[in-house]
Amino acid sequence: MRKILLIFSVFLTLTSCSKVNRKAEFPDIRLPLTSDLVTSFSYGTPKGDYLRIRENPDQGSKAIEMLWHGNIFEIFTKTGDKEVVDGKEDFWYMIRSEGIEGWVFGAEIELFEDLQKAEKWVKLTHE
Repeated sequence: MRKILLIFSVFLTLTSCSKVNRKAEFPDIRLPLTSDLVTSFSYGTPKGDYLRIRENPDQGSKAIEMLWHGNIFEIFTKTGDKEVVDGKEDFWYMIRSEGIEGWVFGAEIELFEDLQKAEKWVKLTHE
């Protein structure tokens, strides 16, 4: 009798599993932009003599600070899409420099994977 019950319960388990809808639905999860997710660069410096840090990733946005050639800043993230500014196409990067956070246009900066490379580049371009 135990054998029959065991076989019957295995049969029920197997047949009930086959009727399960295996099409899983996943929620739409959107993660915030972070440097780990969006950019492999961690540091940057202005290409030109100066660079405006803006409140938002937009050329018309208010400039909140200026960086000068040779200043090194930390990069946190970049916009998802490239934009064209003054005929140049690039991303906007969110940066921090001396406690100021804002956005700079990618065509106006040199990008570096680590601080040592940025410092070496600044030293070479200032000699």
